Amino acid sequence: MTFRYKRSYLLTFLQCLVSFLFLYSGISKARGFGLFVNTLDKSLFFTDFNTNFVGGFVVVAEFSIPVLLFFESTALYGYLLSFLLLLLFTAYIILMFALSPYLPCSCGGLIESLSWGQHILFNLVFMVISLVLFINQNKKQVPAQ
Repeated sequence: MTFRYKRSYLLTFLQCLVSFLFLYSGISKARGFGLFVNTLDKSLFFTDFNTNFVGGFVVVAEFSIPVLLFFESTALYGYLLSFLLLLLFTAYIILMFALSPYLPCSCGGLIESLSWGQHILFNLVFMVISLVLFINQNKKQVPAQ
């Protein structure tokens, strides 16, 4: 098996990981939507926001990523959205950790069992994966000159 095929399998595997992460997270938040919104209500960053809207936006964005990644023509947007959402989640966690005595987590399932440091590291790993996939996809879509 050549390097090119191994690389292709690795990229496909990483794409599946990112898709699964957001599908899992979206399902978890949608199933416990009331708890998710209640957790957002307790956050010092969302006191002036409609947390039902914010929660709904997050769930829709998380479900959108696997759909975008499924199609070659929209995968670039899926990787970008994945990276940006993970960046926002990571910044939120860091700010909450630094500024708030109350550290709510409504991630659900296995991710919820991570410590805050592990959670940040987990997000950073997936940010790197999303960025690598975005760069690779962008190279495929930009014609060589």
